[in-house]
Amino acid sequence: MDVAAHSAYVQATNEGGEGGGQVGDMWGTGRGRAGDRGDGRPQAAVRTTVAALLLGAVAVACTAQQPREVRAAPPAKPSASPSCGSGAFRWGAVRQETRLTGVSPVVEVGKDDGWTTFRKIPVRTVVASIRTNGVRVSQRRALASLENRLGYDTGDLMAPGEDTARRPRHPDRVDFDGAGRFVTAEAVKVVDASFAVSCPDGTHYGTVTTWLNADQGATLACGTDPGEEAWVREAYQLACGPVSR
Repeated sequence: MDVAAHSAYVQATNEGGEGGGQVGDMWGTGRGRAGDRGDGRPQAAVRTTVAALLLGAVAVACTAQQPREVRAAPPAKPSASPSCGSGAFRWGAVRQETRLTGVSPVVEVGKDDGWTTFRKIPVRTVVASIRTNGVRVSQRRALASLENRLGYDTGDLMAPGEDTARRPRHPDRVDFDGAGRFVTAEAVKVVDASFAVSCPDGTHYGTVTTWLNADQGATLACGTDPGEEAWVREAYQLACGPVSR
């Protein structure tokens, strides 16, 4: 029985109880006195039952209308850098240059001094690195590809993270035939190269800076021509060149 039917029934029952009319027809029996249901139970009990049903219906309706809790979706995690671990490399400009990394102070050597020790001081630091425009590449594959491009053996080029300042430096021991002012210097062959790499989302670009895993050295006498090599001339100018004030 819905709420409207219950309301109509309660109104009719109340009117029957007050005026002494017949209400038994509402139950389909056609019998009974005003104030009775026709089955012997008092009309007050019927009203109590109806009221309880109404309260139960209202409670169910209120419960059904309560909104469900909506949970917010967790924030999306930022996507990681795309990976190009198996991409093919194409090499662009590749430059190889020997750069001065250390030079010793000038040492005055006498004619009979014999073996003389020189201790080099760092001039510049070269750091091996691979840089891209935001993608991850296999550093091992990149170096192997560059070594193949230049005709070097595997392992000839220094891995990213290595730097010339952390290499062990040993004093130079030199035996001169005559007197003079001498210096020693060291250098590495630096490789700078640009590349393109094929990735799942297209082509990406980057650069490699490294050096050949082999030191170069020179011994220079101040007051003599240092020759044509740029790094040797730089060492000579730093140690033996004119002073500018």
